[in-house]
Amino acid sequence: MQRENYYIILELSVDPPENDHKVIEKTIQNKKVEWSRLRNHPTKGLQVQKFVNMIPDIQKVMLDETLRKKEAQAASELMEAGKENIISEIDGHIDILMGKGYITKEDIIRLAKIHGLSQTEITDRITEKKNTKYSRIDQLISLRMGKGYITEDEVVKIAKKNTMDPKEIRNRIRGPIVKDEKEADSLKIQPVDKSIEKTINDNLKIIVKTSLYHFLGMSENSDLKALQEKAGQKKKELATTGKKDAVVTAGITLTGHCLTIFKSDEARLAYDISLARAKIAALDSDINIAAINKKIRHEYFDALIDKAVEYGMDRMEASSYIRSFCQKKKYGIEQKPEKKRLFVTAAAASALAVVIMVAGFFVFSKIHHKNVLKSDYQQLIKKVGAQTKPDQKIRLLKKYVNNHVKSEYSVDAKNRISQIELQINSKKLDQILKQADQLIEAEKLDDALAFYNRHLTQELHKESKKTVNQRIKNVLALIEKRDFKELTTVALKGEPDQKIEIFQKYLKTHSNGKNKDQVKSLINEMSVEYFIYVKKKLAFYEQHEKWEDCVRLCQSYIGIYDNSNSDQLKQQLPEYQENIRNKKIYISLVEKADKHGTNYDAASQVFKDYLEAYPESSITKKIKKDIKRLNDLMSIQNINQAANAIRLQFAETKGRFVEKHPGVIIDTKTGLMWSMLDSDITKPDTCLNYEEGKRYVESLTTGGFTDWRLPAPEELVGIFNTSPTFPVNGKKSYWTSENYSGYSDGWQIQVTTFSSEYSTRWEITQKNALECGVVRAVRSP
Repeated sequence: MQRENYYIILELSVDPPENDHKVIEKTIQNKKVEWSRLRNHPTKGLQVQKFVNMIPDIQKVMLDETLRKKEAQAASELMEAGKENIISEIDGHIDILMGKGYITKEDIIRLAKIHGLSQTEITDRITEKKNTKYSRIDQLISLRMGKGYITEDEVVKIAKKNTMDPKEIRNRIRGPIVKDEKEADSLKIQPVDKSIEKTINDNLKIIVKTSLYHFLGMSENSDLKALQEKAGQKKKELATTGKKDAVVTAGITLTGHCLTIFKSDEARLAYDISLARAKIAALDSDINIAAINKKIRHEYFDALIDKAVEYGMDRMEASSYIRSFCQKKKYGIEQKPEKKRLFVTAAAASALAVVIMVAGFFVFSKIHHKNVLKSDYQQLIKKVGAQTKPDQKIRLLKKYVNNHVKSEYSVDAKNRISQIELQINSKKLDQILKQADQLIEAEKLDDALAFYNRHLTQELHKESKKTVNQRIKNVLALIEKRDFKELTTVALKGEPDQKIEIFQKYLKTHSNGKNKDQVKSLINEMSVEYFIYVKKKLAFYEQHEKWEDCVRLCQSYIGIYDNSNSDQLKQQLPEYQENIRNKKIYISLVEKADKHGTNYDAASQVFKDYLEAYPESSITKKIKKDIKRLNDLMSIQNINQAANAIRLQFAETKGRFVEKHPGVIIDTKTGLMWSMLDSDITKPDTCLNYEEGKRYVESLTTGGFTDWRLPAPEELVGIFNTSPTFPVNGKKSYWTSENYSGYSDGWQIQVTTFSSEYSTRWEITQKNALECGVVRAVRSP
């Protein structure tokens, strides 16, 4: 005996299935408490005790991912089976209520309450049944349009047979309705011209369609405007087809007829008359074929009735029509054979009875088994018809096929599965085509192409894939046309690089495009124009040392053209590639130098070592510039260190010399402002003659002041010979503002200096202006 489903007894979600371990564990624990509390319940006690005993297995199944997945599937099938039974019961109730010709809002509310469903679900089921019913009614109407009209009597008969109001039937009839045959005589309704009808039918055979409605994928009761729109879409679709084979040509012809026939109600009615007469003609043809030796076997007679029912007749009407046709043609109809009586002697009766009993048993068993199969299959078909979703129908039919041996019913079930799958596939294809058409109309061709390719990988029928592949070809043709149009615009107005880029892109994207030869010709024609552009760009890139761009541009031209210009660029290419290599080397040198931080001497040595090894490289100028930069930084660093050391010495002057501005010292006795650092510190290892010393002072901006000057001798005496003295390191010879001209082997300028070079103390001396000296700048407050 099959156990209860754990998802169901735990009351967990099945659609979607609950998979959270924490939720499942908590639910099991809560159920365990609930079942334990109900153990002594008079009616539920035995059941809950059974559930309590199942808890270990429940935990094993529900906490194992693989087992839980199977349990969820089984729960879904159980719930679906229950739903199938409910739907079958609902259909029965709907059929009863529709017996009065309509269903009220109160009926829907009552059905929803009885079956535990929403009013929307009940309404949807009613709508589906109505649509099925209307489809059959449309068949009945369509067949009767063969004579160009329908009588009131026929309207009443159709309404009565389908338990509907005659007014509803009239609303579905597009042609004239007459009281009787006499009134019809005044109507001047003609079918489509025979030559046109033949053309339509011949082309329908090529594309394997039965009517223009079938060709457009629309029902025979579709609105005229909808048929016109569909015909327009079909025309546009076929117009973009690249390959014009027999099928496409036939489609184009049929599209033209659709646009003509579905232009007005009168033209459509003429086609409907022709279509109805064609059905009758097909039935007449089938009767003639079945009349072998002017006699129709009873099996063929039953098959002809089934055929007539498919066209829109009821069985009684079909039987009457076929018999009437046979009577006119003088065909006989074979009667079903009756059981023959057996006459036996009394002597053989006993033996015969035994044989009959044995044979009868087997015959009865066989007939009974066949009847059971038939009954089961009929029940299945009823259940299948009750389903709203195609996949539910397929699941039921597959289950039947898998559980039954091969028979006429299993074969029929397989055929039904194939038909449903084709319908699903057709619907899916229609949706794909519709969405893609919307993208194409919005001129989103690349999106449409991606959309088609994405759906091509799905499970589509072979013929559907052919259709999608053809649509892909159509879209590719539209993309090629769009791209070539854009290319033409750029060819007229674009820059050379834009032209080459779009030409190359076109050839790459549309390697077999119909305009590829023209594009190749455009590329060849602009070889000189593009070379001039390349030379200008190369000059710009060289100026800005964009060597990678130089290489890219050269390779672009060389890859397209093989001429003297490309030979010239080939000669330049190695130099650009060498520059790229040197650029990488330079970046590497900078990184190595940066690792030394503020040790500028060591950083400078990195560049000096490379310069010594490769004095003539393309980065020599850059390296020399970096060496100078680092030397300047090193000089600034030395100056700052010297300034910090001197500041410590000023602290020992007992407040006489004070730094009021950065690098500016005020002598509090005289008020004079002195530069903290002399030229010996700011310009180390530099010889300053008198003229250079004056220029040095004039360019000085220490402390933001620009009026610095050379001091007078007595001003220097005041700071170096009067305690506390101005701090100074080493022997110096300072230029002063006093100078005079003298003659000794020619005119010379002599300058008064204040020096400690040749003595242990400071003294005023004379020095030739061409000799070296030091500047200690001063300014008045």
